[in-house]
Amino acid sequence: MDNYAQAAMLLLSMGEEGAAMVMAHLDRNDVQHLSHKMARLSSITQQEAEAVLSRFFQRYKEQSGIARASRSYLQKTLDIALGDRVSKSLIDSIYGDEIKVLVKRLEWVDPQLLAREITHEHCQLQAVLLGLLPPESAAKILKMLPSDSQDEVLVRIAQLGELDRNVVEELRELVERCMLMAMEKSHTQVAGVKQVADILNRFEGDREQLMEMIKLHDKQMAIDVTDNMFDFIILGRQKQETLQTLLGQVPSETLSLALKGIDFELKDSLLNALPKRMSSAIETQIEALGGVPVSRASGARKEIMELAKQLMQEGEIELQLFEEQVVV
Repeated sequence: MDNYAQAAMLLLSMGEEGAAMVMAHLDRNDVQHLSHKMARLSSITQQEAEAVLSRFFQRYKEQSGIARASRSYLQKTLDIALGDRVSKSLIDSIYGDEIKVLVKRLEWVDPQLLAREITHEHCQLQAVLLGLLPPESAAKILKMLPSDSQDEVLVRIAQLGELDRNVVEELRELVERCMLMAMEKSHTQVAGVKQVADILNRFEGDREQLMEMIKLHDKQMAIDVTDNMFDFIILGRQKQETLQTLLGQVPSETLSLALKGIDFELKDSLLNALPKRMSSAIETQIEALGGVPVSRASGARKEIMELAKQLMQEGEIELQLFEEQVVV
């Protein structure tokens, strides 16, 4: 068993509360690795479990030395001896700044939510918060703050030193507020209208009948769903003349990008709408592209569908969102 597997087994043996207390002091990467191991740990023999636990207690025994005073015990003792403010500073130097542990919880909060929450805070408080977060998280949040204040925030982070007690209290309130906001918004959000449009675009039954039923429930919803049905996939059910008009106005570079990685049948349908020489050239261009980021291919498809929508509104093409009904 590697170290993570041994640590995972140890945490599982501690129970939920004990494991949670330990994991609160670990960084994001360790939490992710340990969670992964804990979820997949299986077939551990009794001998292996005993060996891991025995090794842990042996190392603890070797390294712990004299039993140390707990933080709460030491805090109370020093408060009496030195006063609250002096003891707080000394305790923080012994145990590490507790605010760092508090801020560590924000690593799991959506950067966009954090940026929105701190945008109107004083620049110094923004700098303190970003200065305590891991660089990756801080960079994402900084990017979402107003561009005209980003340089000032960075300068203030560079100038940070020992934090004033009042600033620490302000930061504590900010962190708690951000955590409450995150918990309120932690439920999964589903883009319902877009999801319905995507389902209908891929539904093999009578789409038009379903749309009529949606109209009976809510006319505006039906309009919104229709607007969202302008997905690249619908080009596969358009008439050849429609595709020829549309694709004839799309730059070859954009079309090559858009066809990269799509379903074979859809790709074949679109290429067949082009003149053979142009179709062959596009296929060669697709091969020459090699691997491309998904975002670039998606952007090209979106660009083509915006053009399709525009041409339809101008009356140059007629797009079918639903197949024509067939009579026998």
